[in-house]
Amino acid sequence: MKTIFKIHYLFIASIFLALMSCTKIFDSDQLNVSEDQELDYDEVFGCYENFRQFVDYSYKYIPGHLGRMWNSMNCEMSDEADGPGINVCSSVFNNGAWSATEISGIGTDPAANANYELSWLWEDMFTGIRHCNLILENAVLVQDYPDESYKSQAIAEAYFIRSYLYFELVKRWGGVPIVDKALNLATDDLDLARNTYDECVDFICEGCDTAASLLPLVQEDAETGRGTKGAALSLKCRTLLYASRAYHNPDNDTEKWQKALKAAQAVIDLGIYSLDDDYVNMFFRSDLGSEIIFNRPRKKMNFEEGHKNNSNFLVRFIVPEGYKGWMGTCVTETFAEMFEAGNGYPISDSRSGYTDSMLSCDPYSDRDPRMKMTILYNGHYWYNRNVEYYVGGQDYGSSLINPYGYSIAKFWKESHQRYQGTTQYLNYIYFRYAEILLNFAEAANEIYGPDGVAPALNSSASAMSARQAANKVRARVGHVGIPVDISSSTDEMRERLKNERAIELCFEEHRWYDVLSWGEGTKYFNGDILATKITKNNDDTFTYEPFVYETRVFYDYMHLYPIPEDDIYKSDGKLKQNLGW
Repeated sequence: MKTIFKIHYLFIASIFLALMSCTKIFDSDQLNVSEDQELDYDEVFGCYENFRQFVDYSYKYIPGHLGRMWNSMNCEMSDEADGPGINVCSSVFNNGAWSATEISGIGTDPAANANYELSWLWEDMFTGIRHCNLILENAVLVQDYPDESYKSQAIAEAYFIRSYLYFELVKRWGGVPIVDKALNLATDDLDLARNTYDECVDFICEGCDTAASLLPLVQEDAETGRGTKGAALSLKCRTLLYASRAYHNPDNDTEKWQKALKAAQAVIDLGIYSLDDDYVNMFFRSDLGSEIIFNRPRKKMNFEEGHKNNSNFLVRFIVPEGYKGWMGTCVTETFAEMFEAGNGYPISDSRSGYTDSMLSCDPYSDRDPRMKMTILYNGHYWYNRNVEYYVGGQDYGSSLINPYGYSIAKFWKESHQRYQGTTQYLNYIYFRYAEILLNFAEAANEIYGPDGVAPALNSSASAMSARQAANKVRARVGHVGIPVDISSSTDEMRERLKNERAIELCFEEHRWYDVLSWGEGTKYFNGDILATKITKNNDDTFTYEPFVYETRVFYDYMHLYPIPEDDIYKSDGKLKQNLGW
């Protein structure tokens, strides 16, 4: 069978007995459909209740699971973190062993879980795109909409989700085949060539514009998790930002940056988003608050839940052994050093006041406030004691538990303790307002420099400079503005904004893809990754000794993923592989 991707047909297995509440659009029961069966059009499109559930199912295809590679987090692929624990697959990416060949041995070979990011994700995205195309083609068949707005809402959601799935494809593989109809296995030519990257970007943005014109500004509380106008415009914003960056815009075409800037301004000018005053607890909200634009809501869960019911990752994966966790993901010294000094200078800058003598004192004093908010380090007071990451400390553990000296605090609420009967929300955030401000800053800097004010788009809210936008994000946590003397030129500010994104959006599945789109994988992901050895001295002080924990491999061709070789072979030469693979 010649096909560039495996087509799955979704069959609603016996019409659901009752329409489930829209608050359950991500519940496992509602997603309980069987695959590889012909679609029963009469059942799915014969009544609104079943059609609505078919639309709801399409959200399942949007990647939204911090532990979607099973025991590995996406941040382990970047310089933010590492996965020294058991059954992790991030090492496949860290040592350059990933390829176009699907890794066999799932269930027996932990490395096979890399398929979640490679071949399986490719397949799932195209399956989801077909699902959305079926909605768009057959929404007209439904005869019993409560009113016409329900029809337009379903169509808008399909456009939004299809655009999102295409963004997930192009940020990894570059240009891919654009499929704007539900292909028929018997009658359609399935051997499709790739469209260009720019054509795919245009297709995504057209879908976002259509969705934004039909979706509501906000959803009712019971509908949280569905697309909104802001979500569609945020997707357009991120897509255009990636398209403006060096890897896909080597000539630095200013027109692309202008489009990205206007897309960010469009979100700002909606006037309904602002930075959450509580940066720490924003990730554990039961609602969207003022900053979260689009998320995947979860029910409350305890330490033992995860990898089931479409829930999030097991919290204990990031929790140190001394707090009864598994510590399967560690934060690197390489990343910890990105946190600036309290005066806004990099700690490598002599003006920061950070000196080598602090390695025998306290290297974590007077740093960017987000350091304490997002990671755990030695001496950090957490729950009811100081964290002990020194050799022999109760959180040091074994070589597979925490050899790095740091761990993630961002997704672990301090009051949420194992065996204490506590539960917490941990919703997967797709878009939040801080990212939009940083997107604006990056684009404005390329066009107007650090301090040139971008003209307003639709309101005065979107008239500001790159520095002003970035400093809003920093001010929210009480950090100083970016020092002018290290950011007076476009080039200097560009580097500071890259660092700002790394800190503000850490562990949220941005860093790896940001670096790929900047074309700087060989700069950040090819070479030494640092950890720190901490020794407790007899006088109860500590000595901190950074050291090379591992050396990673990243080649230039890895800025784009390899298309699964099975699909290359089946395409009769029409589907071309990315260079180097």
